[in-house]
Amino acid sequence: MSDSDVSSHEAGAKVPKDPEGPVLGEVQPTPEDEAAQAVMQWLTENPDTNAGSVRILADHKTVVVYWKGDPPAELQQVVASQPVPVTIRKAAYSRAELVAGARSLMDANKGVLTSAGPSHDFSGVGITLSSKAPQTALAAVRAQSAVPIEFRGVLDVTYGRPSSRTLD
Repeated sequence: MSDSDVSSHEAGAKVPKDPEGPVLGEVQPTPEDEAAQAVMQWLTENPDTNAGSVRILADHKTVVVYWKGDPPAELQQVVASQPVPVTIRKAAYSRAELVAGARSLMDANKGVLTSAGPSHDFSGVGITLSSKAPQTALAAVRAQSAVPIEFRGVLDVTYGRPSSRTLD
């Protein structure tokens, strides 16, 4: 090892310089990550009310774009130009429709719902209930909604002070 490969440390001890390039354990984007990012960038630069989202599915190999209606030719070109397969799936609802529905449900069910938002595949709205919600809350929310409801569980949110878990 030459002197140019090491740096000085206490009392003249030789310590290897930081390696160039990726460091062991450093996360590098996969081709799927890069494809999803490229499509998401296009969606951001070309806003459309029919746009859903881009996801990499649990298999870590499948990149999916959700879109309500027929996707524009430009999006299809971006998808086709990616180094890995990207699939455009029909969404039952647009992001705008589901966000509006989720907001309406949250406003109508204060103290009952702790969260509401588009489901991952844009087929409805996912919700979480407060632990203080009555037994009939889920059925009541489903009856109020114009879109399908996905129950995600019970979650209590504390505002204004950290919980003990955040201080661990």
